[in-house]
Amino acid sequence: MVANAGSADQNKQLAQPEAETLKPRDDNVNVETKPVEHETSRQKIDQTESRRRRFTYRPSHKATFIGLGVVIAILAINAIILGFVIKGSGSSSKPISQGVAISPGVLSKLGVNDTQIGNANETLIVDPSAQFNSKLSVAGNVSIGGQLNLNSTLSTTAASLGQIKAGSETVNQISINGNATTANLSVTGNLGVGGTAQFQNSLDVAQILSVAGSAAVANNLSVGNNLTAKNISTNNLTLAGNLVFGNHLISSGGTPSVGPGGPALGNQGSVSINGDDSAGTISVNVGANASSAGPLISLAFTSQYTSVPRVVITAIGSPVNFYLYSVSTGGFTVATSSVLSYSHFYIDYIVEQ
Repeated sequence: MVANAGSADQNKQLAQPEAETLKPRDDNVNVETKPVEHETSRQKIDQTESRRRRFTYRPSHKATFIGLGVVIAILAINAIILGFVIKGSGSSSKPISQGVAISPGVLSKLGVNDTQIGNANETLIVDPSAQFNSKLSVAGNVSIGGQLNLNSTLSTTAASLGQIKAGSETVNQISINGNATTANLSVTGNLGVGGTAQFQNSLDVAQILSVAGSAAVANNLSVGNNLTAKNISTNNLTLAGNLVFGNHLISSGGTPSVGPGGPALGNQGSVSINGDDSAGTISVNVGANASSAGPLISLAFTSQYTSVPRVVITAIGSPVNFYLYSVSTGGFTVATSSVLSYSHFYIDYIVEQ
């Protein structure tokens, strides 16, 4: 029995449990502390270890608040650092309008100090945009590959333009040596044309049209109101209304040919004429031995009429009756109704188609 008791005490010493680790207690959970019982068997020890593993760790309220404070502090520090980075990048990028600081040496190379840059055959290439806030003076030619946009006035002494398109322009004086084509041309002052002016369409003149030289109209000339001219020379004049003369009606043209019309003129009789195809006077000298009445004189027009005209004759200085023997587009013949004696008289004529 004594031996068995000694062996039992020895087994208890060998089965001593390991030290227990202390853990924080949750106020909401009531954990009952039970005394650790020293069991003599390995099975009870394993059961105790398995029971301890079932407990989960739950921090206290104080630890939770401390953790949240640390997280908030870290986030605040990150936000402050990010703000400084954004502010530093924004302040470093300056707007283009503020310009770029250039050292005096670079300005001297650019000719600000009135010094020449390189030779005449060298090229200065500027890749970025260049802005000149003051005047820009160029002694030589300027070649622009793209468009030229002007926000203000373009002032030039001479300009050579291949093609110009303008919506509304005011030109004090313009000289065109070549051809000019325009849809609408409005001239408020004087329009001087040194050469020939050709109008392929209608020409509307609101007031007076003054032509110092000659005016040649190849086609029809239509005048809606009065036409006032010192002299009008035309081949054909067609009037749709009345023709009113304020002064004399004077005809002109070539002189027709005239001669004896028959034996009524007598031997050694003669005729002469002063006039044209429209009007004139025939001088008649009756010769001796006029034997009969009948055709006296014959007249041939310079230009034939398109149809048989109307002819009016009047005898001056003779009591004998005269009449028209024949009338055609080429002329007419005057005859007498009685035998004429030796005499001299005139016959006036008017021809109208």
